[in-house]
Amino acid sequence: MARDDDSDWGRNLALGMEVAVGVGIGYFIGHWADKRFGWAPWGVYAGVMLGCAAGMYSLIKESVRSNKR
Repeated sequence: MARDDDSDWGRNLALGMEVAVGVGIGYFIGHWADKRFGWAPWGVYAGVMLGCAAGMYSLIKESVRSNKR
């Protein structure tokens, strides 16, 4: 029988990956914008911050959803 604290490790891992992928995508889009428009380094900064914001939004949304159960 699984313990309660170990039963949802897959979902927690997926949430961490969502944040990491969001930051990674933001970095690459920002890097592209820097090269394309000559905005260095502001495109990368903005992309990473938007990726962090998207990841935090996802974490907060999941936290609210899990607290309703």
